[in-house]
Amino acid sequence: MRITHPTRLAPLLLVATAAILSVSHAQTVTNDGWLNLTVIHTNDIHARVDPANEKGFNCSDDDKKNGTCYGGAPRHQTLIQKLRKGKTSLLLDGGDEFQGTLWYNYYKGDVASQIMNALGYDLTTVGNHEWDNGVATLAKFWNQLKMPIVCANCVVSEETLLKDLVKPYHIFEDLGIAIIGYITPTTGATSNAGPTVSFTDPIPAVQKCVEELEAKGIKRILALSHHGYENDKVVAAQTRGIDLIVGAHSHTFLGDSKNPLSKGPYPTVIKNQAGEDTLIVQAYYMGRYVGNLDVVFDPQGKIVQYEGAPIQVDQTIQPDPKLQAQVDTWRQKFESWSTKVLGKATADFDFTRCKNDECSTGNLIADTMLKCAKDARSVHGPHPDLAIIQSRVIRAAIPQGQVTAEKVLTTIPYDNVIIQMPMTGQVLLRTLEAVTIRRHKDTNKNVTSPIQVSGLRFTYDSSLSVMENHIKTATIQDRQGRWVAINPQTTYQVVSTYFLWNGGDNIFGKLDSDTVNLGDLGKAVMDYIESVGTITPYTDGRIFDVKHISNVKRRRW
Repeated sequence: MRITHPTRLAPLLLVATAAILSVSHAQTVTNDGWLNLTVIHTNDIHARVDPANEKGFNCSDDDKKNGTCYGGAPRHQTLIQKLRKGKTSLLLDGGDEFQGTLWYNYYKGDVASQIMNALGYDLTTVGNHEWDNGVATLAKFWNQLKMPIVCANCVVSEETLLKDLVKPYHIFEDLGIAIIGYITPTTGATSNAGPTVSFTDPIPAVQKCVEELEAKGIKRILALSHHGYENDKVVAAQTRGIDLIVGAHSHTFLGDSKNPLSKGPYPTVIKNQAGEDTLIVQAYYMGRYVGNLDVVFDPQGKIVQYEGAPIQVDQTIQPDPKLQAQVDTWRQKFESWSTKVLGKATADFDFTRCKNDECSTGNLIADTMLKCAKDARSVHGPHPDLAIIQSRVIRAAIPQGQVTAEKVLTTIPYDNVIIQMPMTGQVLLRTLEAVTIRRHKDTNKNVTSPIQVSGLRFTYDSSLSVMENHIKTATIQDRQGRWVAINPQTTYQVVSTYFLWNGGDNIFGKLDSDTVNLGDLGKAVMDYIESVGTITPYTDGRIFDVKHISNVKRRRW
């Protein structure tokens, strides 16, 4: 989209014809204060070092033949160098370089940092998944980066490993531009950031930075966000002084409305508290697109012209040979392990339904957890009754065909330790209620993920008000295979993960019960598939919203 304020057209044409002498950024602000800038941006790469198909898996021969093979760091290098040539530009990343493929499982952040340095990023913020393996892994990653890291609402003053590595904003003195970083404040609940780090409301944190920057005479202010498209619109509307928000986290494609992926225009324009325009951009995820926005700042620091669109990183873009050679070398270290065939899937497992309902991938994982606990019961004690896992742990779906280690760990990429713990029926019922209303009444905190279960069935009514009991039935399968109602006074043995036991996603709240460690979740799923050979996706009504029945009855009436 190209937009120009008509009253500014003459000086803009003058600026547009001015010679830009360098790649990246240099002293390019004209004597009368005008600035042409290209903002190139990526977000939510999720460890896609290699090209990926539309589902995020490594490209097959058919994908390549059909032209549905996208992204990859070497192609990014080629495209970014082309976009920066002869322009004043900033290359920004919105976070979530971590998690998603075996590249992360094997290397953690070591390869991501080298790629970001090679691509020449000018600035990055932090995504929620950068915290998944704790502050030590994140600190190592940040120490390897050659660009500043910004996050205004990350409170790290009590964390010695991080406090000197991140700052609220960075000023590019030669451009007279400052960029403020911020992250979704739910990160503390959804990651392993730990007790020494907290995340505040981004709106006051960002506005405070704007006021500090204005006091320093900075007129051109951008934000680099990992908070999601809808939330960025709220931040834009409830602050002032931000010219452009470069977003991430929600994996949103903005652009041509004819593209079925599109969720809005590129850029999206929001009126801020002062009645001025704030632009918002985002570039999908997995490296399939690179965002590219040309803007013109007037002498008052306002964007008065903009034009751009996300560029699809498809097979017409040749990979940079030097970076490709390095990627090939890195890959050799884990390729034989990652391509090991564990078994066969008779059909595609489901991923999209996992965000709200029972899904076949969730059933596979939860059933594996419960089986793992039952197999270990002679060694580790009491018989396990049921398993609960957060849906958010599922990041992809196992496709039909051969199942490899890579496909399993792309589906469940997080490091999760399976544990078994005692839980009363009363706590269990309150947990199910909290999950259905997305808020835990005991802790007064939002629940940030639905669940998948095994050995448990429950029905609920989502049409009821928050004050009513949503759980209609809740049963577990006893040792004779009978489904019996959960007794609030009975203590059950629940199989879950250390992350949830420790308060993750606010599903259980913080528990203080003893736990038994049953090993790594990813390994358990791989071992199970290898032992049975063939897996078939299925659902069996473990979780059901009775609202659907009520709606059918009302329509018939």
